[in-house]
Amino acid sequence: MTRSRPSVLLLSSLLALAADVAVADPETTFNLYLNGGRYWIDSSRLDGTPFEQFDLELSDTTGGGGGFGYSITDRWAMEGAIDYFSADIKDIDEKVDVYNYHVDLFYHFLGSFCGAPCVWQPYVAVGVGEVRIEYNGSFGPDDPEEFESDWHRRQTMVNAGFGLKYQLGPRWQTRADIRAFQGVEEGGIDGFLSVAIGYQWAEYPLVVRDTDADGYVDGVDRCPQTPPGLAVGPDGCPLDGDYDGVPDYLDRCPRTQGGVAVTEEGCPE
Repeated sequence: MTRSRPSVLLLSSLLALAADVAVADPETTFNLYLNGGRYWIDSSRLDGTPFEQFDLELSDTTGGGGGFGYSITDRWAMEGAIDYFSADIKDIDEKVDVYNYHVDLFYHFLGSFCGAPCVWQPYVAVGVGEVRIEYNGSFGPDDPEEFESDWHRRQTMVNAGFGLKYQLGPRWQTRADIRAFQGVEEGGIDGFLSVAIGYQWAEYPLVVRDTDADGYVDGVDRCPQTPPGLAVGPDGCPLDGDYDGVPDYLDRCPRTQGGVAVTEEGCPE
């Protein structure tokens, strides 16, 4: 790979333009979001309910909900969510209401949208909660005393999944998420594919962090993972005395003339 002075200047300009954008999801911020998507319901989801005796199943459906989150650090966050779905019962003209409550732990791989110029943030999530199924209808055998027509049932659910966030602005973001929900008492795995829009509601208190301890806080540091002990410039990046794109501590030819294409070791080709 080669680097020249003009290419370095161009890259620096692009980084400067993007620096004002990549500021969402810092630690100690609160976030609100709304979501919607497709929910796939396991065939055993009515097990443990009065419908189990009729060997009935729920149809897949669409729905959505919302949640509230807190960014513990720039990589770790917690969220509480509730999703609602109205699901048809297959083979009969009846519906049930499905509520899915869960508390989730998120890990963001890149931290604070990974710094300029990146506005994408992949993550994984795990959580626990419960699914609540409610029914209030008229279905049942001839003798109504043999069937409970107004009931709800709960089941503990654990979940795991992954997703990708995209930063829309300093406080706005959108994300796509796919999640699997495993029933504990009755078993079965549900799936939920959703898209969401989120808003950074508040931030308290203000936390200033210098991850690489180079004297430049992460919010302005263009190179937040600088190895310890290296001298850095005003942008927080290791010094590059000959401006060839290879920092001095890696440059085997630290006095290359300007505009000369160099190798990864910083020497003229």
